[in-house]
Amino acid sequence: MEDNKNFVEDSTENVETTTTEEIVGEQVETIPEKTFTQSELNEIVKGAKARAKAQVRKEYDRKYGNLTNVLRAGTGKESVEEMTDTFAKFYEGKGIKINRESNYTEKDIEVLATAEANEVIRLGYDEVVDEVDRLSDLGVENMTAREKALFKVLAEHRQNTERQNELAKIGVTEEMFNSKEFQEFASDYKPGTPIEKIWNNFQKMQPKKDIKPMGSMKNTTVNEVKDFYSAEEISRLSEDDLRNPAVWDAVRRSMTGTK
Repeated sequence: MEDNKNFVEDSTENVETTTTEEIVGEQVETIPEKTFTQSELNEIVKGAKARAKAQVRKEYDRKYGNLTNVLRAGTGKESVEEMTDTFAKFYEGKGIKINRESNYTEKDIEVLATAEANEVIRLGYDEVVDEVDRLSDLGVENMTAREKALFKVLAEHRQNTERQNELAKIGVTEEMFNSKEFQEFASDYKPGTPIEKIWNNFQKMQPKKDIKPMGSMKNTTVNEVKDFYSAEEISRLSEDDLRNPAVWDAVRRSMTGTK
């Protein structure tokens, strides 16, 4: 009876183990490896960025939405910039010193804007596009001095990147595009001129390389006729060399041993 019990338990364990291994093995074999196209990856990244921005906006509204509504009602102003300016003037009228951005020198603003622009550029081209579009939506009249400087740097970087990508399609390397010669040449054109047209005109202005035919790689000129030519020297003579009567006579003498 005890033997039967052990047999049943051993059999059950074996069945369970085998079944589990078969199921697990089957699961491993049937799990497909998911791959993504570049387009799908772009959409995933785009969706992630959109969700992140929506989350930031939601958090901002939660923290500052009511405050903005109170300030808007109290000042009668609509934009944050206008409300800020109204309160700054109010407190300045009471003798309180406000450290406004306008107190920065033009050089300070340029340095700060460049540093901020470099941070955006470091995040990638898509971030540059988003920030340029955001500032563009504000309108130049509503930008602070720092935002105007930031917009200028990022807009130039965006245009430069797009132009470089356009020329890359026809085989122009980054080094060629960023060369001092081409950049100076391109600066003479009006904004909006197709970059491929500029490049083609630039190429036309470059000096043509003097490419000699393969036959001309041989020594085509004999400056001095020798009295004797070795077999190796004769093999290097061109047809033009041999047309020279003095050379031909020297070669014939060298080959025949005559004088």
